[in-house]
Amino acid sequence: MAFKYISTMFVTICLILLLVACGSGSSEIKNTQNEETQTSSPVINNNPQGDYKIIIYGNSHSSSLGTLLETIITYQLPNTSVYTMTVGGRFLDEIAAVDANVDKLRESTWSHAIFQGQKYSQSGAFDYPTTETERLISIAKEQEITPILFPEHPQKGNPAEATTVYELHLSISIEEPSCVAPVGLVWNRVLEIMPSVNLYNADANHASYAGNVLTAMVFYEIVTSELADTMQFNPNINLTQQQQAMFAQVVTEVLNLYPACAA
Repeated sequence: MAFKYISTMFVTICLILLLVACGSGSSEIKNTQNEETQTSSPVINNNPQGDYKIIIYGNSHSSSLGTLLETIITYQLPNTSVYTMTVGGRFLDEIAAVDANVDKLRESTWSHAIFQGQKYSQSGAFDYPTTETERLISIAKEQEITPILFPEHPQKGNPAEATTVYELHLSISIEEPSCVAPVGLVWNRVLEIMPSVNLYNADANHASYAGNVLTAMVFYEIVTSELADTMQFNPNINLTQQQQAMFAQVVTEVLNLYPACAA
């Protein structure tokens, strides 16, 4: 479990970006990635290429993502090839401190790199550096890899956490341009319209199987640029047709409001 983080520059960033009512419900967030003039290298769009090689950096919150992405993409897009690799650890700064982990970004022709595990403070009393996360993004772009930040879903019963963590990752993308997946905002929306769905494991922190599938659907749309709400029922996913359809509809709805990647 990552610690919650609220940047000391949070208020300034919010004013610059016109993020309305920061820290409140997800419906009030404004994604302004397109409004900042960036000095770093831009994000390369590898989404339409059809052959996906995805490297995932993160902890237990992303440990199931690679397998589910392979299952979803290969079923929905049978003419594509998909390969994923997960580089695991506790937090991104610790993962990036191991040269062999960073070298993996340079050792293959990855199409996408997903980064999860940025530290943040639960109490808001600590500021954790984002330098290593930014470095990983920069290295990915040097290799012509599409970088995607993975803000974690909120803990059970704390929907405001989704806003906080999402905005933290938006602030990272200002410093080093990257796609930002609105995972927590998707979770909040699903729980609004399907309050009985069980997205959480027993610890009220990690995702259940259904929660992991929902998160994977977010990355399916981001990685492939195919609309999740056009997905066919996948018998390899252990959820009902109704659940899969509702999840997919929400993913597309939220990504339409909060695009992951700047145009």
